[in-house]
Amino acid sequence: MSSKTITKKIINSPESCVDDNLRGVIALYPNLKLHPKHRVVTIRQDTDSGRVAIIGGGGSGHEPFASGFIGAGMLDGAVAGGVFASPPTGNILYAIKQLFKYNSGGVLVSLGNYTGDRLNFGKAIEKAKIAGIKAESLIIGEDVASSKNKTGGRSMCGEVLIYKFCGAMSAKGYDLQSIRNMAVEINRNMATLGITLTACSLPGQPPLFEIATDEMEIGAGVHGEAGIEKRKMGTAKQIVALTLDPIIGHLKLKSGDRVAAVLNNMGGTSCMEMNIIATETKDYLDAKQIRLERMYSGALKTSLEMQGFQICLLHLNDVNGNLWLELLDAPTESIGWTGGSMSVPKKTTNQITDDDDDLSLQNTGRKAGVGPRLSTQEQDIARGSLKAAADAVIRSEELLNRLDSGCGDGDCGITLKKFGEAILTYLKTASLEYPSDVMWELSEMAETDMGGTSGGIYSLGLSAASQALANATSNSRNSWLSAWESAMQAITKYGGADPGDRTMLDTLHTASVTFKQTLTEDLQTALTKTAQSADIGAKATANMIARAGRASYVASEYIQEEDAGARAAALWISAIVQHIAQTY
Repeated sequence: MSSKTITKKIINSPESCVDDNLRGVIALYPNLKLHPKHRVVTIRQDTDSGRVAIIGGGGSGHEPFASGFIGAGMLDGAVAGGVFASPPTGNILYAIKQLFKYNSGGVLVSLGNYTGDRLNFGKAIEKAKIAGIKAESLIIGEDVASSKNKTGGRSMCGEVLIYKFCGAMSAKGYDLQSIRNMAVEINRNMATLGITLTACSLPGQPPLFEIATDEMEIGAGVHGEAGIEKRKMGTAKQIVALTLDPIIGHLKLKSGDRVAAVLNNMGGTSCMEMNIIATETKDYLDAKQIRLERMYSGALKTSLEMQGFQICLLHLNDVNGNLWLELLDAPTESIGWTGGSMSVPKKTTNQITDDDDDLSLQNTGRKAGVGPRLSTQEQDIARGSLKAAADAVIRSEELLNRLDSGCGDGDCGITLKKFGEAILTYLKTASLEYPSDVMWELSEMAETDMGGTSGGIYSLGLSAASQALANATSNSRNSWLSAWESAMQAITKYGGADPGDRTMLDTLHTASVTFKQTLTEDLQTALTKTAQSADIGAKATANMIARAGRASYVASEYIQEEDAGARAAALWISAIVQHIAQTY
């Protein structure tokens, strides 16, 4: 095997990663107790609680499952196997014995519906019974993709939901058999399906399977197993619908039914994506008139670094639905459970609204229609110049993204394209009679349509230029130079950059100096020299040390090309200059 194929992981060694992980859990949560020889984690107890202890466990690599769900109101202990490997019978039996010491109500052992777990956990439970321990097994399996197998569906993130119910019932004093019976009923009423975008890799190993960049896997397991079907990538809305439809069909849900949902991050999915999945899940269920009573999201039962998610729905049926909601809302000290008081909806008229603002956003205090006016011919030239500038940055999206990728977040082209498209829309109906108004409106567009840091920089500069033009007495080159310099001063004041810091100011400053030096020359010559200086200013940033902006946080060896913002400024200056030179 080539070392190049091995996925990088922050571990000490593949052999020690499971034990190092468990030591980390205890380091973070010192009220838990580690039994290192047996890879068992338990709650610290020294007296008999009299209640039922709940044990979970299975292979490692699914963290925070299962030790992350230890805490009052959920698990009392967990036993870990190797990565994606069932723990040995002896370790499971040890965990059962340890917990029975302080929980005379008995021990309920929750295990996933996998052959290794069924065999090893089953043998441990039978040995415990022979030893006089009151113990019962609870086999969880709710995967829709494997539901037609002879042994039933695999255990997915629904197992964590079972932990919550069992722990809450134990805390309320339910007996062992009652908890088990209720958990079996809950398992019958829940179903899970997952979507995977990338495979995971065992420590020290390459990815377990391949998924094309434009594809996704439906029904992949939590042990790195490939799914049952490949599909082309779609939007979040499409993917969530593709996931929910089989679940709804499996549970035979209909309009008016109530559900609770668990959205499980498989390990490598961003929080932003998970929140979008939550949005689409709620919207889809609302459209089906299925009442979403509770929804929880987080990395609950992961598959190492796998990028993907699972959705688990629990049908809150007419018989037990209200009790199940009560158990879901019951408190827990488990650090892995993402629910809480904020998960419980309150009766409100409208959850999504922008409250009225006493200070109108439109009341800016500025006067419109002041400063120099443009003739009809000058307005046509201005319209064409702005269109040329917008077209230039739109065409250069890929170039600007590439320049930005090594030292920024790779979105300079995307951001400026948004601005360019907004300008093109604006030009269809806008009056360009007063340059001060045009600069102000462009400033507002930069703020709202571009957004982010770039939007703020452009908005500040254009706003300052607008004010300078409002105070100008003529449409002269001196007036435009004053506006230009005012824009740069505002950017320096609030952006913290100066010429020489490897930003767009290097282009603006170099070009403005030339523009100032050529005020007395003919317009064609002045414009040509100004555009050339803008290009020189942008190129010079390739050899500068970044002292401002995101690039200043990046090691200099990664910065070997022009600054994206500087090149963007050179592009639109050149486009404006060329259009004016051709038409004036």
